[in-house]
Amino acid sequence: MRCHGMVRKFVGPGFAEIAARYRTDAAAPERLAGKIRAGSVGTWGAVIMPRQPQVSEAEAQALAAWILSQPAGPP
Repeated sequence: MRCHGMVRKFVGPGFAEIAARYRTDAAAPERLAGKIRAGSVGTWGAVIMPRQPQVSEAEAQALAAWILSQPAGPP
């Protein structure tokens, strides 16, 4: 919660923004789970998503599903 807000960007995008971008992408749960564990850079600009290797694969899948279930935020 230090990097992502529920709706709006802090350091990284808000969870609602992530959900809105990937909501219709069938491969999104697996891809997001991978980004949680391995990290990424460049998806949302120059911001780095640090890797979280302490998060298990099952936890990453659960987090990705939770993120994708978030309702759209205000415009």
